[in-house]
Amino acid sequence: MTTVSAPFSQLVAQAWQDLQPFEGRFALAWRVALLCALVTGVAMTFRIPEAAISCYLVIFLMKPDAVMNCLLGIGLILLASLVVLLMIPVINFSIDSAAMRLAIMFFASYFFLFLSATTPLGEQAAIVGLIIAFIMSLVTSVPIGQIGDQGLLAAWKMACMPMALMVLFNLILGVPAQTHVRNLIVKRLETAALELELSGNPEDLTEMLAEGNDPSLQQMVLVRILNLVPRPQSTWLNGAIETSYRLLLASQAPLAGIQTDRRPEIAAQIRQMAKQIAGGSIPAAPEFEPQGHAEQTCLATLQGLARSDGGAAPKPAPQALLAADAFTNPDYQRYALKTSIAAMLCYLIYTGIQWDGIHTALITCYVAALGTTGETVRKLTLRIVGCLFGAALGCAALLFVMPSLTSVGGLMLLVFGAVLIAAWVSSGNERISYCGVQIALAFLLTTLNGFGPSFEFSQAGDRIGGILLGIFVIYVIFTQFWPASIYNRIHRELAETATRVYELARLSQPERSKEIASSAAILKTLSETPNALSMASFEPRHQRADATTLARCAEIRDELEKLFRTVWFAETVPPTALSQLSTLNKELSNPT
Repeated sequence: MTTVSAPFSQLVAQAWQDLQPFEGRFALAWRVALLCALVTGVAMTFRIPEAAISCYLVIFLMKPDAVMNCLLGIGLILLASLVVLLMIPVINFSIDSAAMRLAIMFFASYFFLFLSATTPLGEQAAIVGLIIAFIMSLVTSVPIGQIGDQGLLAAWKMACMPMALMVLFNLILGVPAQTHVRNLIVKRLETAALELELSGNPEDLTEMLAEGNDPSLQQMVLVRILNLVPRPQSTWLNGAIETSYRLLLASQAPLAGIQTDRRPEIAAQIRQMAKQIAGGSIPAAPEFEPQGHAEQTCLATLQGLARSDGGAAPKPAPQALLAADAFTNPDYQRYALKTSIAAMLCYLIYTGIQWDGIHTALITCYVAALGTTGETVRKLTLRIVGCLFGAALGCAALLFVMPSLTSVGGLMLLVFGAVLIAAWVSSGNERISYCGVQIALAFLLTTLNGFGPSFEFSQAGDRIGGILLGIFVIYVIFTQFWPASIYNRIHRELAETATRVYELARLSQPERSKEIASSAAILKTLSETPNALSMASFEPRHQRADATTLARCAEIRDELEKLFRTVWFAETVPPTALSQLSTLNKELSNPT
């Protein structure tokens, strides 16, 4: 009993912790819920089919950053419009051949899924693949003469209407990128002050260090291009991103060597600067006499924040249009192939038995697949939990709420309440976000079955059954054909991290302090490794690396973290650290 109940209790405790509020969580949740309610109202009013999928696109793509949301929305509208136009001759060419339609669905799906795995398009490319599959599946259910004016138009509206609303919504109620960047800088300073007082949360500090600077630097690129703020302000914000990250590193007082009696004074000045930044101004330079190397580093960093350039002039890492190993790493092709096969298999099942009600199996394949077996199975587990919870919520709504609804406005309120719960879950970390997305999708598929309040349990049951069918097919395909173990990815990332730490160790202290991007990459991998190791337990036993090997990965991760901190804070790197890093590099260079 103990061996079974202990892990379960840990999972429950972890889930409860992941559901706790944090800054910005409720703001994102209510925005997603309100936008989904608006999408529902427009779909019902103008009779746009598949309102549940339209809402799903919002939940799947909506980010905290209003600028990024607008660009994503516009980009997907353009892609969807182009695809729909190109589909007209394709449909005319394949209208009389079921085999040809299936081949087009498969190769288009494979192509766009491959792009989603190897290019910055990511989720947008996968959604385009889903739109093409959806359009081609309509050919069998829409009368031939109406495919152009009903099928294609319905698919275009289904994708573009929610994206157009997302753009308008974010222009009015969204939080712009520069506000997010300023809030991040303030949060970093407050976290550093807490850490200096030894009263901070080490997990918060680790999480912030693992985030790195690239996402914020990319936001600032958009801010400058779109001229959202005056040039001096954007220059300061861009520099302060890197300088505030340096402060986080310098604030690790026990390792940095700042004396205990000096920490409250320094922390108070950091908080004062944070208040000035939150008020929208460049902070005044701090005033304290540094004692020792650690305090000198901290003072220099804080003085950098008081400069007009924010103390630095960083640039985001260049983003390649195509992954360097796109055509040499077979995992990308296998991922696209397995997902496409699963989607086509689901399509053949529900068309073969003439049960179109479970067509959600096809959709599930596009939203449930990930690169490795462990990731995919964990995602499927979260989706099953979310599906059952969302279906139960939807059935309760059909029983107790729908009979009293008499208008589209009431249905919008119902969607807002349910999606608010789901968006709260989906706005969390990777451990639970998939569950939140599935709660929303299952609820919406259960309740949005027409162009008004629905009372049909049969359609709701069909759609939930389709989700479970898609999950089952994905599980079988991903565990039986070319299973990709999460261990291989962990081993590769640890080897890259060990190399980076060793390269840092060979630099002088002034040179090391400039390698912020490399340090952020190291801390990101070290932060993600425990989560990746936990995914191994979701792999089938015969595919999983043995316990000794996984335990050794955890040990190497801990050793690299200690060595990195030793290297980063040391004025002169100890020879023993260099020796340990050399040994780890040799161990990790062995093929898996």
